[in-house]
Amino acid sequence: MIDFYEPQRMSLNAFFIIFVKILKSIFGLSVVYIFVKIFGSDIDFSESGTWVRIGYSVVAVILVALLLAGASYYPKKFYVKEGNLVFIHGLLSRESTTIPLDRIHSLRTRQGIWYRLFEMRGIVFDTLAAKGEEIELILDEKDWISLRNVIESEERNTKDLESETKLEVKRFANKYLLSDALCQNHLKGMAILGGFLAVVFDGINNFTDNAVETISCLANSFSEAPLLSPLGIVCFFSLVYVVILSLWIGKVFLRYSDMSLKYDKLFLSFSYGLLSRSSSRFAYGKVCTLWIKRNFLERKFGLCTLMLKQALNVSAQKDDDNLKLYGFDSSDFFLKWWLGDDYRENQEILCAKSGRGVFVHSISFDFFVSVVVAIILINCELYIWLIATVLYLAISVLKGIYAMRRSRIILKESYLVVFNGRFAEIENYVKYQNIESVRIRKTPFSRFSRRMTLIFSTAGTTFFVRSLLEEDASQIYNHLLLKTLNLPVVRAN
Repeated sequence: MIDFYEPQRMSLNAFFIIFVKILKSIFGLSVVYIFVKIFGSDIDFSESGTWVRIGYSVVAVILVALLLAGASYYPKKFYVKEGNLVFIHGLLSRESTTIPLDRIHSLRTRQGIWYRLFEMRGIVFDTLAAKGEEIELILDEKDWISLRNVIESEERNTKDLESETKLEVKRFANKYLLSDALCQNHLKGMAILGGFLAVVFDGINNFTDNAVETISCLANSFSEAPLLSPLGIVCFFSLVYVVILSLWIGKVFLRYSDMSLKYDKLFLSFSYGLLSRSSSRFAYGKVCTLWIKRNFLERKFGLCTLMLKQALNVSAQKDDDNLKLYGFDSSDFFLKWWLGDDYRENQEILCAKSGRGVFVHSISFDFFVSVVVAIILINCELYIWLIATVLYLAISVLKGIYAMRRSRIILKESYLVVFNGRFAEIENYVKYQNIESVRIRKTPFSRFSRRMTLIFSTAGTTFFVRSLLEEDASQIYNHLLLKTLNLPVVRAN
């Protein structure tokens, strides 16, 4: 077992994993291209000299990978000193990175096939530093548990508090995971399909004029075929969408299946994944927002999508890199853990609902796109396709209506809730102490409508509550300022 208080390197198993990762990156398409260029396209595999050259090439690649792995592995040392994790690295220029243990917001681990084969974990320490400054250690299971205990004991500060905590285990059934994945917004699949078609059309634009003319002639000659009829086109894209939806379900299952949760009063530790196991640890004091989404299907079947949001630089900015909890509606459990068992009994202080400005804001872009597309279709005399434009605008109007109805903010004694969303209702729970800034924004029309936008930010999210009455926005603005400054609040009659 590693003594974390003395500078040392990772184990030899970690070196092998680094070597395998570098070897995989070298054996890419570029290596195949260079290989073909060196040997030519007329390789005679019957000659012994060809196999000798191939063997030399493979050995050379392995040696290069070993040298790179050694250059990455050997200079790295780490240890814990005076409440800091010290990470020494750099081959030519030695660098030392120091991370205060109490500044670590979350611990993420990953276990690919090779990691699991050697019972190792790749540990990433998420702090408020830039994403490029993240540090990964490759440790075995015992050393990972020891390091986690060292970090958590530093965050707990007192042994009394540590003795009061009791570790509990909670498991998430795969059937609820698959059910909730099917209940997600299926328009995401159409967005993926649209991106695929955009790439295809971009490639078509790069063809020569003769190629385009040839394709046009072929399209005209088969325009009467059943495949290119409106019904055939709908069937084709429906089939493609089913394939995309199946891939989406498979992706969610592979990533989040067999999820388990270990928790106490101060920490949540998730473990998930079918082939490649990952884990994420959230500290109680480092969560900025609890995000809960329920669409129509999720509400009907008792499901929800939930996310614990931290500071923006802590978690990856790509949505796919965030940990989302799909499955049975366990929002009450997480709210009790984060806000307290009596969070439902918090008295409501203020409440404000958005007006028609949210509707206008929601449909403005879609309305502009619909008008432009309609003008183009009319000029091209493609009147039948105007139905699609009208349908798109009708869906946009419906989204605007739902957005206006759902948008509101509720202030309670110890936290606030921002409601938004369109077809799905989204609840954002925020503690007052996590609010970093508050402001009010007016538009040129505010003098007539007497409405304005309230904007406040945490370290991880900025919230816009649009089209609030001027009086409501001012009251909430003043109340948030008093709460964030820890001043006594005089409740309005």
